[in-house]
Amino acid sequence: MNINTQNVSQAEEVFELASKDLISFGKLFLPDDFMRSETPPFHYEVSDAIDDKSVKQLAIILPRGHGKTVLTKASILKDFVFCPKDDMLFYAWVSATQKLSVGNMDYIKHHLEFNDKFLYYFGKTKGGKWTEEDIELSNGCKLISKSNVSGIRGGAKLHKRYDLIILDDFEHEANTISRDARDKNANLVTAVVYPAIEPHTGRLRVNGTPVHYDSFINNLLINHDRAKSDNKDFAWKLITYKAITKSGESLWHSWFPKKKLEEKKKFYHDSGQASKFYQEYMMEVQSAEDSLWSRKHIKYWKGFYEYGADDNQSYLIIDGEKFPVNCFVGCDPATDIDTKEADFSVIMCIAIDSDNNLYTLEYERHRSIPTIGAKNAENEVIDRKGVVDYILEMHQKYHCISSTVEDVAMNRSVFQALNDERRRLNKFDVAVIPEKPGGRQKINRIYSGLSGRFSMGTVHIRENMFDLTNEIVTFGPRMAHDDTIEALFYANLHSFPPNMKKNKENSTWFKPKRKAKSWIVA
Repeated sequence: MNINTQNVSQAEEVFELASKDLISFGKLFLPDDFMRSETPPFHYEVSDAIDDKSVKQLAIILPRGHGKTVLTKASILKDFVFCPKDDMLFYAWVSATQKLSVGNMDYIKHHLEFNDKFLYYFGKTKGGKWTEEDIELSNGCKLISKSNVSGIRGGAKLHKRYDLIILDDFEHEANTISRDARDKNANLVTAVVYPAIEPHTGRLRVNGTPVHYDSFINNLLINHDRAKSDNKDFAWKLITYKAITKSGESLWHSWFPKKKLEEKKKFYHDSGQASKFYQEYMMEVQSAEDSLWSRKHIKYWKGFYEYGADDNQSYLIIDGEKFPVNCFVGCDPATDIDTKEADFSVIMCIAIDSDNNLYTLEYERHRSIPTIGAKNAENEVIDRKGVVDYILEMHQKYHCISSTVEDVAMNRSVFQALNDERRRLNKFDVAVIPEKPGGRQKINRIYSGLSGRFSMGTVHIRENMFDLTNEIVTFGPRMAHDDTIEALFYANLHSFPPNMKKNKENSTWFKPKRKAKSWIVA
């Protein structure tokens, strides 16, 4: 676009807007980065926080590829080119590696030297120093780019301390591999970086994604949530989002649609690193030392369910072999209204074979679903299915023997709706067992109920059950969600194998008849 052909008043208006708003600045001066997709709402929130000079400590904790570094580049350019000569800003930018550090600095230098719009509005801005990691603009602003935090120690050049230090993905797998390394990261931030900024006007910004439970980034998340729950002030302004929002939609649907995220989830799962998706895109990390189970405790199965109408018996067919099973449902409804957005309602169906192996058949995992869905005169669900609807559907589909549902005060509506629906549909054969939590800590209850099965390798799940896989391999005191594995616990709680034996002659299954015993030996 030839800027000189624009309407002068319009150009001045756009220029004025760009000086005040980071997103507008990006769309005007950096269209290749800011016009590739629709700007998501969270980018406006982040840009407002970046532009707010009163925010002294800002933590932007977002999934991989969600624009943290692009917004950082734009903010540095915007601050420098609009800076009055008397201010002479002094910034430091720390990246994860030397390669990234040099690449980020090349980006800044390229646009200042060759971007037509920068040249049109600001002229030549190149100053006296112009190296791979240290540049100075003609208005006195100075930027240094480093690949490690300790490299910015001292920074008293220009007879002033740093006006802004940006730690951009400064934590990674290599420098969080040990406890000493993680402690060193935290110490560098608090003992080296923070004292190096201007005491009154200086700012500190951290961009990142948690890479370890005990990392500096993840501790910010934990401490922020703790302060929020205790209604206390927190020293950092923290902005964090998951790639999949609470409503189940993509955070940045125009760039990372739900389909693309599902592809990434499958990639990590098939690569044997299912927990990495939740770490990189859902901000959920779990340390190996805290995990009670691992992938070696999981077995996968492929097959299908079949119901024998002749003998009223459920069967699984795996690799051509048919064997009888009993089916059971476990349900963990979201209980607390105040935290309903954080909890999932999970309804899971399992099968138990004659050797007491457990097979997960399917589960429904939804956030904020009703107790029972509203229906029209034809008994069709109008909007969304509810917990009761899924329980009854699974009972009918898999001819389940019983369902076990957590029995707490907030779940009484589930039992009431179940009784009403059974009466209305005349399905009194649907047995529902209420189970009291019993006052035990949830993690202990689940572990004691499933540890035997996992240790003996009798749990078989389907390969596409990503949420269940993640909760198994991250199960421990610091896991993010336990709704799916708790539903598995309830489904298993009152389960038992079918009383059937195999005829060795024709490979058929039969129920052995009880024989009368002599009263002498009985």
